[in-house]
Amino acid sequence: MSEQESTTTARAFAAAALALLCTVVWVVLALANGGLEGISDHYFFDGVWVALGLTFTLSGLVLVINRRGPGLGVLLLVTGVLQSLRMVVLLAAALAEAGPGAMRLIVVLVLAADIANAFMVIGFPLWLPDVRLPGGIWRGVTALVAAWSVLLAFSNTARVTDWYELPNPLHGTALFKWLDGWLAPYAFDLFTASLALTLTIALVRWWRSPGRHPHLTVLVTAYLVWAALVTVPHYLGDYPDWLPYAVVVAGEAAWMLVPIATFRRDRSLSLDRAARRYLAGYAFCTLLFIGMLATAYLSHRLLPEGEPATRWWLILVAAGLGALLRPAARFVVRAVDRYYYGERAHPYQVVRRLAERMSRTVDPAEAPSLLCQTVVIALGLPAAHVRVGTRGGPRELAGLGDAGLPAESFPLSYEGAVIGELSVPPRSGQRELDRQDREVLRLLADQAAPAIASLRLYEDLQVSRKRIVLAREEERRRLRHDLHDGLGPALSGLRLQIDAARTGIAPDSAVAASLGTASAGIGQAITELRRITDGLAPAALGSEGLAGALRRLADGLGNHALRVTLDLDPDPLPTLPAAVEVAIYRISGEALNNVVRHSGAAAARLTLRVRPDEVTVEATDDGAGFPAHTGGAGVGLRSMAERAEELGGTFTAANDSEGAVVRAVFPRVHG
Repeated sequence: MSEQESTTTARAFAAAALALLCTVVWVVLALANGGLEGISDHYFFDGVWVALGLTFTLSGLVLVINRRGPGLGVLLLVTGVLQSLRMVVLLAAALAEAGPGAMRLIVVLVLAADIANAFMVIGFPLWLPDVRLPGGIWRGVTALVAAWSVLLAFSNTARVTDWYELPNPLHGTALFKWLDGWLAPYAFDLFTASLALTLTIALVRWWRSPGRHPHLTVLVTAYLVWAALVTVPHYLGDYPDWLPYAVVVAGEAAWMLVPIATFRRDRSLSLDRAARRYLAGYAFCTLLFIGMLATAYLSHRLLPEGEPATRWWLILVAAGLGALLRPAARFVVRAVDRYYYGERAHPYQVVRRLAERMSRTVDPAEAPSLLCQTVVIALGLPAAHVRVGTRGGPRELAGLGDAGLPAESFPLSYEGAVIGELSVPPRSGQRELDRQDREVLRLLADQAAPAIASLRLYEDLQVSRKRIVLAREEERRRLRHDLHDGLGPALSGLRLQIDAARTGIAPDSAVAASLGTASAGIGQAITELRRITDGLAPAALGSEGLAGALRRLADGLGNHALRVTLDLDPDPLPTLPAAVEVAIYRISGEALNNVVRHSGAAAARLTLRVRPDEVTVEATDDGAGFPAHTGGAGVGLRSMAERAEELGGTFTAANDSEGAVVRAVFPRVHG
């Protein structure tokens, strides 16, 4: 958090502290002087306005801390503080029996609070959907709403004759009489029209704004309910006396949705423990005050006064509320922690969930991905990458998010040895990860290390197996060439020499018979040599190369009932290692043989794509597709899968809308 953001947050906390102090002073003064005339009659009504001030302040505090909509957050803070300050100053002035001079100063505070409240209530939809006031041609509407808020606030403030029997200096003034004369008949209609205007502007901006805003549905619905409770009873003309109080309480609920359900928190935010505890304490005090106010009102409305049973009932209610204080405080603290930190507020639950997911995972290769998903999704961090040390150097097993961010590393240790690292960058706007993030990441790294260690061993075995296969096929290719190009011609030349020597000797002589026997033996050796060389690698590969061998394979299996097409990409093919060529040829042959024997297809296509990093062999046909095997894949499919896996690749065989698709993908190992 930058120095400017820290200063803004500190000022927001100071404003909230002022509102809370005003509330405490108001409660103390009201309870200590409840017998004074005019005070006890306004307990609930004035308490609702104090609660509204606390609610506005809490909403503004959350918005400012979250760095979302600072303008709206400041307006909510100012409105809440002015509302709380207004109530305590009026009550203190009544108890001090303030004179006309003091009341002239106090009425300025009251008027400022009413103006801020009016603009907050009427103009709130103007901040939607992006938590900013509209620009362009809409600025005139904002100015109009502000001017109307001033007129409405002045009219409402001046209409009050007194507060706690203290005369209102604005009541009876010429300005009030003139304004009330032409405004009073249309005041409520103008108020309703202004609500409709600002809501319409909000809906138009919402419709035009890019992206989806599903969270605004909650806020707009709450605001519409509040507006209906304010306006509809006025036009119906007959409503119970408790409805105005219900309207105010419903308004509080609507404003509570502002920071909680509408404007999402900034997941890059990191509050220190003191700030989180202060915010949780403020939220708890707000909810406690509202709960006590509602309890007092219900007790007053439902219970008869003066009876002994009533006193016992109030004692039981007070005892119940006292018993709920501690669990309620813990609940609020956990809610604030979860709101700002998500899953990282409960690190052991995150670790347990990761362990459960890994225990259900059969393939060890999924462990690094699960770890990265847990870090990014559950903890809300911007990226995560898992790297391990191999014989060929460090290698990344999984990654999620931007790999270019400066990151902190957490070792993956197993049986005392460091096998790799988990790299995680700090949140946006932070220079480093905070202590709570580090603790959770260390736990996650320790939990995932055994699975990643087994994966590394598994991959080391796979790499060793692939190297053995590559070395074996390369050695077979060399041996075949040596036998075919060296020993084979030598034996053939030796046989020709023997046959030439026989022509100068009498056919029926013993020497001629011996030379004939030697020539026949050399012929048998040549035949055996060809058999051996053909077993070392497909003969077609040695004589025609991979492209020619595949063309001969396609032409040989095609007939009048089956048309086989060969696609090579690129054509001509680049030089490939012997193991890759053998795997391509064997998989292609087995795939086309399956088409001929089982599919009943009229057309088949064999495609070979060679890319810088991988090779793909794909065979498709328009036949009946693969049957549902009850005993596992057939021998041919298993053979193709084994050849692909020997080179560290994958094999799939499935049906699509037109027939069967067989695909093998494996790395292109440069020879």
